[in-house]
Amino acid sequence: MSKLDKPFRILLIHANSSMDTLIPPNLATLSAILKRGGYEVKLFDTTFYNTRGFTGDDARYKTLQVKKTDFDDLGIHFTKTDMVEDFLSMVKDFKPDIIGLSAVALTFDMGMALVNAAKEYDSSIPVVVGGSHAITAPEAVIAEKNVDIIAVGEAENSFLELCQKIRDKQDYTDILNMWIKKEDKIYRNKLGNLIEMDNLPYQDWELFDKRRIYKPMSGTIGRTGCFELTRGCIFSCTYCINEFLNKVHAHKNYRVKSIPTFVDEVRHFKDKYGLEYVYILAEMFLPTTKERIRDFSRLWKEKVGLPFWCQVRVEGVDEENVRLLEESGCVSVSAGVESGNEKFRRKVLHRMMSNEKIIDAFKILKKSRMQISGNSVIGFPGETREEIFDTIELNRQLNLDNIMIHVFNPYKGTSLHALSVERGYIPEDYKGGDYRSDFALNMPHITKDQILGLQRTFNIYVKFPKSRWDEIKLAEKMDEQGNKKFEELSKEYRSKFFEKQGM
Repeated sequence: MSKLDKPFRILLIHANSSMDTLIPPNLATLSAILKRGGYEVKLFDTTFYNTRGFTGDDARYKTLQVKKTDFDDLGIHFTKTDMVEDFLSMVKDFKPDIIGLSAVALTFDMGMALVNAAKEYDSSIPVVVGGSHAITAPEAVIAEKNVDIIAVGEAENSFLELCQKIRDKQDYTDILNMWIKKEDKIYRNKLGNLIEMDNLPYQDWELFDKRRIYKPMSGTIGRTGCFELTRGCIFSCTYCINEFLNKVHAHKNYRVKSIPTFVDEVRHFKDKYGLEYVYILAEMFLPTTKERIRDFSRLWKEKVGLPFWCQVRVEGVDEENVRLLEESGCVSVSAGVESGNEKFRRKVLHRMMSNEKIIDAFKILKKSRMQISGNSVIGFPGETREEIFDTIELNRQLNLDNIMIHVFNPYKGTSLHALSVERGYIPEDYKGGDYRSDFALNMPHITKDQILGLQRTFNIYVKFPKSRWDEIKLAEKMDEQGNKKFEELSKEYRSKFFEKQGM
């Protein structure tokens, strides 16, 4: 596309959780595509506004998952001004031709507050909404009064086409991956072809506040970049958006970026921005082919040489893969445990690995010098206290460096959202909250406070001897006495495990 004679201005909104500071590859890539097309792009970013009163790391700290992180040491603080007023000021100054909101379920309402303010100021500005919530709940999103267009598939190319047609005053009601609301009619267009990852440009980091590059990791903060190695997942766990995406894309959603392309991209950002760490964004870094992991290890050492962390699935863990990861410079690996009850995990979550496979995989991982994390979730629909303790028992066998314990959130488009609605645990229009701190299910056999009490004591149950379990149970209670006991045990836990490990 040739450079534009007249600037066409695009204002993007990143509705983000407070202090979740990694630069998002999807939005950064979209900006790069738009700028390459000659468009003027500006970003309003909510990251540094204190929108909930606490951050995700605050929630993890309170539940004994991480050491407290203090951004103040780097001079990074919350913005004190009013978020909506700041946004309106940007709209008035920038005079956008189109506004694009990127939001997940948790941040959708916050993003819509900004959109509504913009529409009140100038109702003629077209508003496009993208992100996972628009993909999984399109009818609800397009029904919003001030939403004109939604991206129901990958938006990079379709958003570029939309901007071109709006600029040239052409009909844009037939763009693939888009639903368009125009003159009281909704044009529900089909999904287009999925994007080949090697065809994507490098991310545009100049769009973002320079503070976004700093990311906490194991209690320290470093200059960190996030890069997509894959998109999608071949598995269809019933609580994950990939279950939905695999259905609508006929199980063609999983794609990979070639190793040379990926490594060259990371090398570029390392040299330009002085990166210290890398987070490799891949739903399943492992399993993969032996040729691919060997090529990655060789080229990463040759061209990048930075420490990184990633996620793997236990099905892909073997001695050679772990050795190659460690030799490459991987310093931290996380893998899903989710539930410790094998029958529940297979029947309800559709995760078919055995407990034996999980234990064997973590034994192999623990032979390395990498920090090993296990991700568990409690509060699944129908899950009992006894089944939660099966998860505690399995975690006790894994000897993890970091235990990440989340509460189940029923996200739109997943089977477990539908099941939760069917059983009356949530209203049908429930969007989803923060898996680090929000629990929404109203189940007859276990209360919200009981789930949150088990979340905050989970790691203590895992790490402390069983002879103290009666004492730990007192700390589950979400009352004055329980809070006092929890604070007492928390201090002991942090002293024994965080300070000992230097985390």
